Amino acid sequence: MCELLWSDPQPLPGRAISERGIGLRFGPDVTEEFCRTNDLMMIIRSHQVKQDGYEIAHNGKCVTIFSAPNYCDANENKGAYIHITHDLSVSYVQFDAVPHPPPGAMKYAQMGMGLGGF
Repeated sequence: MCELLWSDPQPLPGRAISERGIGLRFGPDVTEEFCRTNDLMMIIRSHQVKQDGYEIAHNGKCVTIFSAPNYCDANENKGAYIHITHDLSVSYVQFDAVPHPPPGAMKYAQMGMGLGGF
């Protein structure tokens, strides 16, 4: 399961060790073979920050979507989602993060004190 969640596309063919320390990197040849073997048009994946919210790789056959803008309040990335129509037309919608509302006074003071207030 870790390989499915943590493996990332790379521009070079073949497979390589991932700089994340888990999973692998895989090239366009791996994507092509996987799609052909499984009769798929493309792979749509997530779980990797992309500055524009999405990235198209491997001749359009491997797309990464990342829907968390300004990930961990530190990355200043956009978020995105993919829109696929009934005729399989694909488009991408990007969006920016919105500011966090300020927490009210003592808003989280009771958290972790049991379930009495929940």
